[in-house]
Amino acid sequence: MKKYYLILIALCICSINFIHSQQKVALQSNGSTTIFGGSDPFTAAYNASVNGDTLYLPGGTIPYPAIISKGLVIIGAGHYPDSAIATGKTVLPGNLSISEDADNLWLEGIEFTGNISFTSNHKVDSVVIRRCKFNNINYNGTGATPCLNNNIIENVIIGEAVFTNATSGLFSNNIINGQIAYANFMGISNNILLFNPGSTGNAATVTFNNVDNCFISNNIIFRSNAGWVCYGADLNTFANNIFTVVPSTGTNTWVNNYYSVVLTSIFISQTGNVFDYAHNYHLQSPSTYEGTDSAEVGIYDGLFPCKEGAVPQNPHIQIKNIAPATDANGDLPIQIQVGAQNK
Repeated sequence: MKKYYLILIALCICSINFIHSQQKVALQSNGSTTIFGGSDPFTAAYNASVNGDTLYLPGGTIPYPAIISKGLVIIGAGHYPDSAIATGKTVLPGNLSISEDADNLWLEGIEFTGNISFTSNHKVDSVVIRRCKFNNINYNGTGATPCLNNNIIENVIIGEAVFTNATSGLFSNNIINGQIAYANFMGISNNILLFNPGSTGNAATVTFNNVDNCFISNNIIFRSNAGWVCYGADLNTFANNIFTVVPSTGTNTWVNNYYSVVLTSIFISQTGNVFDYAHNYHLQSPSTYEGTDSAEVGIYDGLFPCKEGAVPQNPHIQIKNIAPATDANGDLPIQIQVGAQNK
């Protein structure tokens, strides 16, 4: 029943947005749905929401509250251009700040043109950021009140991920251009770490910068210099990762890794050190590079195998054809095809 209810919401948002040429946001709360319009529908829906509510965002660029301090589920239309042809991708311009009282926040299917940051020393637990695209993610603070059990999964990260005030989380199945810094007691698995030095915005030149006590497995790690893989990284276990160099061992444990792998032999279609929608990040030889779970390394396996096109879990509008005017009978021809989803 819930699946069909979500499909109805998707159809309503699509039709209202098109017919009225105005963006609408749906707020699902306590079994009822309210549609918000106007010049800033996201903020209006956010102000009316309470912890546990769900907000569905339309495609297009939309204004939004700069600070999120509620435990909401916020789902957009996705960020891959070829998967959001019917609706347009959901774009939130600028930076987003996540503040205390946002425990259990879930963000999915959204492109942020700026950074995602957690307010300094604010403890925000059980946050999920999934299938989004953004520049940097920063957990600001001293580590005295760390954010616990945050899951950063299936995202495209143009810059870096800094976990100064977070621990006991999961960073999985992401594609990241920049460094991972100050992670402690985290799982870092099935990512592609392209590392583009120009994307970090600071002088750091290593992939794992002051990363300690982490289990780092099934990743694909680009580096041309062995000394640039780790700096101040101790007591980690590196297992079944692909390296393009032979990193120095340091005080870490190294198990069943693949060393000195030629870049051009890894992916079906990929060049350089920057994410590109046109690239194909599937492995040329999946059976050659087995992970800790006996499946392939990289983003298409592990706990959260990447979904093609990073399509969010809400019903996906695949085709939308709405005539610009009524026909001779006064009817408006509309064709909408929606695919139900549960992942």
